[in-house]
Amino acid sequence: MRRSVIFLALVWLLSTALAQTNVVMFLDPREPMELYQQYADSYTAAHPDVTITFESGGATSDQQQQYLNTVLTSQSGDIDIFQIDVIRPATYAAAGWADPLDPYLGADLDAYLADFLAGPVNADTVNGTLYAVPAYTDAMFLYYRADLLEKYGFEPPTTLEEMERQALAIMEGENDPNLQGYNYQGAAIEGAVCTFLQPFWSAGGDWLDDAGNVNVESDAGRRALEWYQRTLDSGITKPNIAETATDNSRQEFQAGHVVFMVNWGYAWAHFQNDEDSTVRGNVGVAPIPAFEGGESYTCVGGWQWALNPYGANKDVAFDVIRHYASPEFQRDLAIVGGRMPARSALYQDAAVLEANPHFGAFYDVILGARPRPVTEFYTDVSEIIRSNMNAFLAGTQGIDDTLAEMQIGLEDAIE
Repeated sequence: MRRSVIFLALVWLLSTALAQTNVVMFLDPREPMELYQQYADSYTAAHPDVTITFESGGATSDQQQQYLNTVLTSQSGDIDIFQIDVIRPATYAAAGWADPLDPYLGADLDAYLADFLAGPVNADTVNGTLYAVPAYTDAMFLYYRADLLEKYGFEPPTTLEEMERQALAIMEGENDPNLQGYNYQGAAIEGAVCTFLQPFWSAGGDWLDDAGNVNVESDAGRRALEWYQRTLDSGITKPNIAETATDNSRQEFQAGHVVFMVNWGYAWAHFQNDEDSTVRGNVGVAPIPAFEGGESYTCVGGWQWALNPYGANKDVAFDVIRHYASPEFQRDLAIVGGRMPARSALYQDAAVLEANPHFGAFYDVILGARPRPVTEFYTDVSEIIRSNMNAFLAGTQGIDDTLAEMQIGLEDAIE
């Protein structure tokens, strides 16, 4: 009898082990892992036949992409779910590295996406098919010294021309040789793509025309570069802006050396919380100014959930994606991790706003966030725009040559 009981117990344990489904998630190592583990525990408590484990690697978007490229090129199913930068879905879709998600949502697709912000959803949708689900979002904002604007009687500028006038007046009034009027990302990094695109969009431009032809060598492209030339000629921007990367810009503003700066959402917490911040309590945030007569635009940022097409547990894995894309998780991620939710309703959530008061000011900007070119050739597109923008800001290329090089390079990239 005892042997029979032991045998049956062993059979039960073996069958349970065989039935167990392990879902592996690849995350950015900077994520708040305790929160992710809490939600893994709540999911597996409700689904005892599922376990969730985490992997991470690479401190930057490019490093993580290199790792995932290796895994997915080999058609490995070792990872079931992975986070990708908002600029990646079209590339992954074209390579066959992200499973189309429409079949998993079926008739519920539109209703499911209705609460998500349009910017990340548009970036995740390639040729009408959804390839990723927004995990959290980001955008570029205009940060400004609220104390200096108040001192000189200015309201936050809504146009680029108004910002230039204010910057010049404040620089003259302060008479501080270390004070910059306007700082942005000029180094040959991803942020320089947005440095070009945001005024280009405001001037009415788009990188492709209605016929699908590259259209940066245009009046809008010229107007965008002429604006940046003005920032250099007038002195509101430092001469070596071509050497300024994302965090260089943030640090300079934080040290009190900048009146206006364009940067990502992460900078706010540094300004308010870092011990060395000289601007705590004196920072405002606003939409990026537009050209007079134009509209304000910002680049959408953030991270997305994608599903490995080579995974063995895709139905379960997609259910796990829904768990981590839920309003509850995005709410807790905002409160605990300061991430900007990709769900619109959470910008009216009292607990989210208590933890992140600046999200109220961010919301109107995020609503208008626009994806960078959604194309399978984005890696090349990005390199062409950022390298030419950097050369222009460094003074090694003029406006005509920069636009011509961009035009030819982009045409070759998408052939």
